[in-house]
Amino acid sequence: MELRVDGKVAIVTGAGQGLGEAIAKTLAAAGASVAVNDLNPDRAERVAGEIRAAGGQAIGLTADVANKFQCVHLVESTRAEWGQLDILVNNAGVEPVVSILKMDEWDWNRCIDVNLKGTFLMSQLCGRVMADENRERGGAIVNITSIAGVEIPLANRAAYCASKAGVVGFARECAREFAQYGIRVNTVVPGVFITPMTEKARQNPEMMARWMREIPMERLGDAQEVAGVVLFLCSDASSYMTGSTITVDGGKVMR
Repeated sequence: MELRVDGKVAIVTGAGQGLGEAIAKTLAAAGASVAVNDLNPDRAERVAGEIRAAGGQAIGLTADVANKFQCVHLVESTRAEWGQLDILVNNAGVEPVVSILKMDEWDWNRCIDVNLKGTFLMSQLCGRVMADENRERGGAIVNITSIAGVEIPLANRAAYCASKAGVVGFARECAREFAQYGIRVNTVVPGVFITPMTEKARQNPEMMARWMREIPMERLGDAQEVAGVVLFLCSDASSYMTGSTITVDGGKVMR
């Protein structure tokens, strides 16, 4: 079965590289018009341009999801371009690497603001639009978290773990509240993927050897393997799914 989201309009946050880029391109290839958001305007426009060059519909939009006014700008610019909003993928995230004993309060606050508050702000704003305007069409929200904090701890990343665990709890309540409006809310939990975020660690032979021991499939994930799951959750193929948390990690934390 081919998964399609024809005629849908999507916002993907943090889509200038890595998982977000793969998700934006996958949704566009499946028929969606995509607002590519990134804090870096050059990255946002590069991805949007590549989507357009491939025959898809996309615009690049700069916004810090930790800022409510910039989130409003992101949502309203998307609606002004295409007249509707059907899909939100909360992917934007930061990952400060520092021990708890040495962590500065700014690092903690910035991580929580982007990863958790940003998910709240975008879900609230997009949820209001979908609830008010989509009627029978409903909508789909997909959150990208991490096995860090949700399944296992991760050294020197306490703020990141806390923020990602918080997203899972928020998403479940979001799913319960939004169900009456036909809006489905699900969460994807990636393991270790080949992205810019893991580039430095992948250059460490000891770390790579450890990952190969811990991952039953004996390889790191490709960003497309998360993007495919997100597409499924945004499509009608998952029409009876909400409040679900799907782990995509090659078996690293299987239970």
